[in-house]
Amino acid sequence: MSAGEAPFLGANTELTLAAGALFGATAGVVGTFALARRRSLLADVAAHASLPGVCMAFVAGEALGLGGRNPLVLLCGATLTALLATWSVPRLARLRGVGPDGAIAVSLSFFFGLGAVLLSDIQTHDSGLQGGIDHLLFGNAAATTRADLSTMAVIALACAALVTLFFKELAAVCFDEQHAAVLGIAVRPFDLLLLGLLVATVVAGMQMAGIVLVVAMIIAPAAAARAVRGSLTRVTVVAGTVGAIAAAAGVLLSRSMQSMPTGSAMTLVAAAIFILSLVVAPWRRQGVGA
Repeated sequence: MSAGEAPFLGANTELTLAAGALFGATAGVVGTFALARRRSLLADVAAHASLPGVCMAFVAGEALGLGGRNPLVLLCGATLTALLATWSVPRLARLRGVGPDGAIAVSLSFFFGLGAVLLSDIQTHDSGLQGGIDHLLFGNAAATTRADLSTMAVIALACAALVTLFFKELAAVCFDEQHAAVLGIAVRPFDLLLLGLLVATVVAGMQMAGIVLVVAMIIAPAAAARAVRGSLTRVTVVAGTVGAIAAAAGVLLSRSMQSMPTGSAMTLVAAAIFILSLVVAPWRRQGVGA
């Protein structure tokens, strides 16, 4: 491409496409372990619980003079409340009469309800900088910047490095924690590592898919990949590939249909691939080996 030639898709679309593919690949890889460990609903809790963190970070950023829309401040706020919510789930589940399902429902409802209240409140702020914060509910991929792409790249590389480094330990803990303990693998640290990977993926995906839909991009590619017979290594690679394809296709679909939000397009493509996997691979019910 010559210096004066315009990009084929446009600079903004190319940024969104790159960030979306990185997010989709990361979501697929992390989702493989979340699905195997039965932590899918924790991803949903983390996603919904990030809303109050974003809102409180906006208020704190304005008060401290850092800027209410500072991406790093918003990222930190979302991470803190997402971690707090997922941390509270197992503790609530131990209470008599609550149980795991009740704990998830209580935590998700409380944090998302708090976020909705805070979101309504900051809309009345005089700064005028709150515009677009509500777009994080369903994503605002069109607003992707080079800084967002850089952040996504760092998170994607960090997640890929951690999964590669601790692949055997994560696999053992996800499929048979008692056997993992016999092998001398400490289950709790790797449970916390998986939780951290989930929260990082959720927070990174807020811009692309939105708080409400990000969990679909974590679970659908992984569920589709389980239709592939083979080792967990193969399933993980397929899940990452499916996630990247679904995200990239969603960006292009949204670009061609201006009325369709990018996050919704991504999740629809991922869901379509999952449904297709059910049709062409009925033997997927046999499961996946480690």
